[in-house]
Amino acid sequence: MGQHAEIQQHRKKLKQGVYLTLTHLRINLGFIFPLAMLILGHMKLPLFVTGSALVLVGAGLRLYSAGVLRKDKRLQRTGPYALCRNPLFLGTIILMLGFAFLSGSWTLVVLTLVVFWSVYMWVILLEERWLLEVFGESYGEYLRTTPRLLPTFRSLSASFTRVPYSFAQARANHELKTTVAGVVGVLLFLVKYALELWILPFSLW
Repeated sequence: MGQHAEIQQHRKKLKQGVYLTLTHLRINLGFIFPLAMLILGHMKLPLFVTGSALVLVGAGLRLYSAGVLRKDKRLQRTGPYALCRNPLFLGTIILMLGFAFLSGSWTLVVLTLVVFWSVYMWVILLEERWLLEVFGESYGEYLRTTPRLLPTFRSLSASFTRVPYSFAQARANHELKTTVAGVVGVLLFLVKYALELWILPFSLW
């Protein structure tokens, strides 16, 4: 019995270590990828417009989700959390895809999708086990009724229910930095491409 408990404790510590590693990884990737895209990017107008829209949508989804989330206090199932169980992560993936489109490279778009989807799915799977322990059957029901990451038509309609939003709560969840970073990122791409067009004109298409 003692040995079994020791093994379980070891597994728990291992999972916590993996989760912390993944958390650091996704945070670092959130800085590295946009910077690399800014350095390597070249203007392609249709992709730039698409990317700008995606960055704003992703940042907006994160800001909205953070404004209704009380971390660890209660299970949030309405508003953006009726759209999918992880709207903050979905917002980040959309945001990063936006930066990839801004770079004008389809290769970076595909690479970004693969990398961020893989990392976040791993994080989500670990979080789901913890949330089941914390919230029990209420989270189990949430698992069965709401998509993990990709919204459905049904969840989309459910997400339109009105929920109390708090800008102060979004700020408390440190989300304003992400929103500002997204807007600044688009502006940096715009400045870079404007300088390139001024110094060395080339086809936008």
